[in-house]
Amino acid sequence: MASSSPKSVLIIGGGIVGLTCAVVLRDSGHKVTVIAAESSEHTASGVAAGMIAPALEAMNEADTAMAFQRLKAAQTVWRTLQAAWPQAARDAVVATLAQESDYIGSPEALERLAKTGAPLTPAGEGRMRVRGDGLVEAAATLNALQAHLLALGGEVICDRVERVSGDDVMLADGTRRNAEFVIIAAGYGARAFAGQVPSLACLTPIKGHLLDVPGVAGRGVLRAASGYWARYAESAKFGATMEAGRDDAGIDADIVADLKARAQALTPDVDLSKAQARVGVRAATPDGWPLIGRDAASGVLVATGMRRNGYVFAPLAAQILLDLIEGRATDRDYDPNRFAH
Repeated sequence: MASSSPKSVLIIGGGIVGLTCAVVLRDSGHKVTVIAAESSEHTASGVAAGMIAPALEAMNEADTAMAFQRLKAAQTVWRTLQAAWPQAARDAVVATLAQESDYIGSPEALERLAKTGAPLTPAGEGRMRVRGDGLVEAAATLNALQAHLLALGGEVICDRVERVSGDDVMLADGTRRNAEFVIIAAGYGARAFAGQVPSLACLTPIKGHLLDVPGVAGRGVLRAASGYWARYAESAKFGATMEAGRDDAGIDADIVADLKARAQALTPDVDLSKAQARVGVRAATPDGWPLIGRDAASGVLVATGMRRNGYVFAPLAAQILLDLIEGRATDRDYDPNRFAH
């Protein structure tokens, strides 16, 4: 759907949020350039399991019902904006929204899951099936979005941004690029711009280890208190740790050993001999919810702080920023200025 007044937009960040925003904006007729310091596979989004699972994520929050409502509302935007997606991503999302995932846990854990208000079906003793919680394969989704953006006439450049303002960026070599709007969607990397974009100062890192495991059958999510299996028919990921305050990319052998032990305990028959450990760093906010909107001091648009729910929130972030760019009223629940002093 083309905009009646196309704008030029620079997007910093080539993960799921940056690419989703880019595709939606370009599909709406805007001129879009993504600037990414690294390839999408090396972002936290590339490492991630790609889960779009409102209920299984909400059960870990203090107010499970409120969290589920927010996450479910964000998830539905995948369907609302489905005309913007490339066919491969569209098919994957349709399949995800129809999936059922399983949770195995204690009576207390199952009670927390029930309090989300999600549609549940008993699936045996200590096991509950969740309708509408699923996942997409991260690398395939990111590649499809980037290819689609390029096919639509968008631009992707690999470079590092040193400084930003509301209408330009300075690259590592000192050159400047101008646009009518600048969006920062760089995960925890966004924190580096807090000097120019004050709302980003609240971001803190959460490091996560997970395992890439080839040859695992099945599809969908199997989750327990000890971790989750995200299964893609021919491979899977097991994870993931939540190491608050850590922003390094080093692999910790003890943590990997513990992950393997937990994976084996949950699914004893899985072969972990070819499992590979990977690390990503997520961005978190003080209240656990994203920053999506316009930074009041700089005018820069931001979409970050999704913690472990970037794949859930990416289309909602794209919709909010599209509305801002096109002059419409927007959702204020994720106002990036809410922590400003």
